[in-house]
Amino acid sequence: VKDLYLRIGSRFSTAERFRGQLLNAKIAGAKNRNDLQNILGQHRIFVGTVASFAQNDGVLRLKKFHRLVVDEASQLLEPQLLGLLTRFEHFTLIGDHRQLPAITVQRPETTAVPADSGLHDLGLTDLRDSYFERLYRRCEAENWHWAFARLSRQGRMHADIMDFPNRQFYSGFLQILGPANRAQTEPLHFENQPIADIGFAEALAQRRVVFLPVPAEAGALPNQKSSRPEAVRAGQLVVFFKKLWAENGRDWLPSTLGIITPWRAQIAQIRQSLAELELDPDALTIDTVERYQGGARDIILISTCANGASQLASLVSLSGEGIDRKLNVALTRARQHVVVLGNPEVLKLDERYRAFMEAYGG
Repeated sequence: VKDLYLRIGSRFSTAERFRGQLLNAKIAGAKNRNDLQNILGQHRIFVGTVASFAQNDGVLRLKKFHRLVVDEASQLLEPQLLGLLTRFEHFTLIGDHRQLPAITVQRPETTAVPADSGLHDLGLTDLRDSYFERLYRRCEAENWHWAFARLSRQGRMHADIMDFPNRQFYSGFLQILGPANRAQTEPLHFENQPIADIGFAEALAQRRVVFLPVPAEAGALPNQKSSRPEAVRAGQLVVFFKKLWAENGRDWLPSTLGIITPWRAQIAQIRQSLAELELDPDALTIDTVERYQGGARDIILISTCANGASQLASLVSLSGEGIDRKLNVALTRARQHVVVLGNPEVLKLDERYRAFMEAYGG
């Protein structure tokens, strides 16, 4: 397989055992243009990021490519992608516009496309939309079923975890892999449950999806980006799950549990709470949902840390279809358990969180 592909990128972002596949390593001995073309011609598959291809434009002039496959295409804006697509005879875009979009810093009012029948007919209404999302909407509107397909089966989440995102964000389109994948259908069962002085231990051992209400911190400001009570509760949950895994003979690995929270200040607060419980904060991944996209853990804890209604605008990322892409990504990172922590008085102001609390609270 190594003889077939070549990677365009930096050695600093490449594992040592794969550095021999880098473009710079492959062409190190080339003495002239013919040598370079011969080396490129020996490889049929070129792998790299959009940025790395843009920085190595000469490769596209020396070698003719037939097909381009772009993964996570829903996170790429049109200017990042269109110049590359024109260099290939065929292209396939893979992505999910119901998850996190491309990052933009402009305000919505500055990216809206003025009313112009020609542009709007093409679906170009907002410059924050990815080319992937615009094409998908156009294909659906024009009934171009030959031009797109939807993957319906997922093999990550247990069916119980899949249920809410499936109903709220995918119109019931998602399915599990099937009966052969027992991990997605088996009932929750623990032989032994550790003794715990926390009131929610039984719910955690019997339900895969749980919402735990956490009252606001005394004196917290509406725009405060930390919550000591949620951080303490997150630490208690880590202790509980570690004991639950140990009592049932399961291996606790770095990929077992992860914590998602929207603010850097809350990440620091959670790390402090873990340290106070004599847990190593570096043994867990505690990060924002943006950094978690593409990753997964057996157990996901979500600290929403919303102290006021004004913070919901940052906590929620609505698509044009009314889908909260951040909540979708956060919930679907979990394989076996997901626990959401938050102030219900604030979260109930958003219809999606309100529906989640009604389904999984209590």
